[in-house]
Amino acid sequence: MRPDPSLKRRIAQSFVLLAAILAAFFCLVSYTAVEVIESEVMDDRLEKISEVLIAHHIRQQPYEPPPGVEVFINDDLPSELRNRGPGIHELLLEQREAQALISDANGNRYAVVQEMTQFEHLEFIIFSSLGIGFLSSLVLAVILGSATSRRIVAPVTALADAVAANSPSSTLPGLDNGDEIGVLARAFAHRTDELQRFLMRERLFTSDVSHELRTPLTIMLGAAELLTLRLASQPAQREVAERIRRTAAETTERVAALLWLSRAPEQLAASRTEINTVIHAELERYLPLLQGKFVRCEIEEAGAVWVDARPELVGIAVGNLLRNAIQHTERGNVTVRLEQTRVVVEDTGPGLPDAVAERLFERFVQGRKDSTEGTGLGLSIVKRVAEHLRWDVRFERPDNGGSRFILDFAPVGAPTETATLRS
Repeated sequence: MRPDPSLKRRIAQSFVLLAAILAAFFCLVSYTAVEVIESEVMDDRLEKISEVLIAHHIRQQPYEPPPGVEVFINDDLPSELRNRGPGIHELLLEQREAQALISDANGNRYAVVQEMTQFEHLEFIIFSSLGIGFLSSLVLAVILGSATSRRIVAPVTALADAVAANSPSSTLPGLDNGDEIGVLARAFAHRTDELQRFLMRERLFTSDVSHELRTPLTIMLGAAELLTLRLASQPAQREVAERIRRTAAETTERVAALLWLSRAPEQLAASRTEINTVIHAELERYLPLLQGKFVRCEIEEAGAVWVDARPELVGIAVGNLLRNAIQHTERGNVTVRLEQTRVVVEDTGPGLPDAVAERLFERFVQGRKDSTEGTGLGLSIVKRVAEHLRWDVRFERPDNGGSRFILDFAPVGAPTETATLRS
C-alpha cells in the first residue's frame, strides 16, 4: 500500500506514534514497579515472618501468624508443596493465589504460606488501569493530532488553494507572516511574478515576430503570384516561381501556427480537421527532399479520420515527423500509416542510439552527432504541439531497424453540413 502523502495525516500519525511510545514506556515502568514491589516487599515480608515463626518453633515458644499467613511443618505440608525445594514459590492453594516460602531448619521442613488473592486483585486493577490509560492516550492523541494538524495545515491549504485559483500574487494569504508560511507565500509570490513576466515577454515576442514576418511574407507571396502569372509561357521559370509562392504560403501558415501554439489550449476556437488532408499536404511539401534518394514514400489509410484541432498545429506535428524520416533515410521506405486513433510515421533509416532515444524530445537533441541537418528542435516542437493538443507522442524501435514515431489522439466524428457551413 502506498503511503498517504497528506501532510495533515502524517502530523496526526506522528501525534499518535508519540503518544503510543510515551504511554507504552509509562506502562512498562509501572509494570516493572509492580513486579519490584511484589518481589522485594512481599518476598522480604514473607522471609521475615518465616524467620520469626521458625525461631519460635525451635524454641518451642507460641507465635500467632499475621492474618493471611499459615505455617506448615513436615507432614502437615500440603500436597502441592511436598515435592518443591527450598525457596519462594507461587502457586494455587485450594483455588487461591498464594506465595509459599519453603525452608529447612533444625531437621524440619517448614512452609510459610501467604495468601496473595488481595494483592493479585490489586495487581489486576493496576494493570487494567494501565491498559485503559494506554488506549485513552491513543484516542486523545488521535483527537489532538487531528485538531492540531488541521490548524497547522490550514494556512498551507489556503495558500495552495489561492495558487491553484491563480490569485494575484499580492493577495496570497500569509504574505505578512513572519513564520515559515510567510516565507513560502513570499516565495510563491516572487516566483509567480517572474513567471507572469516571462509569459508576457514570450507572448509579446511571439506576437511581434508574427506581426513583423507577416508583412514581408505577404509581399513575397504577392510578388511570387505575380511572377507566376507573368511566366506562364516559360514553364521552367514558372515552376521555380510557383515553388517560391508555395514556400511563402507555407511559411505564412507556419507563422500562424506558432501564434496559435503560444496561446492556451482553452483559448483556441474549436476546429474540426481531417488528418488525411493534412498528411497528403505535408507529404507533397517534403517530396523535393526525396530527389536523388532511393526512397519510396507511401501513405496507408483506411478512411477519413477527424480530430478537434487546428490544422496548422496538426501540420506542424505530422510535418516534422515526416521531414525527419525523409531526411535521415537514404534508401528504403518511409511510411505514414493513419489509423482511427493514431498516426504512425515509420522509416528504414539508421535508427537512433540508446543515449539519444532517452532524450529524443528535448530541445537541441539531434538523432546523430555527425548530422549537419536541422537544429534539434523539430521533435521538441512535436512534443510541445502534442501536449498542447492533449495528444501523446512516443518513439519505438521497429524489429527490422529504422525508427517509428506514433502520435496518439482522440478521434471525433465527421462534421455535419451545418457545422461545415458555420466554420
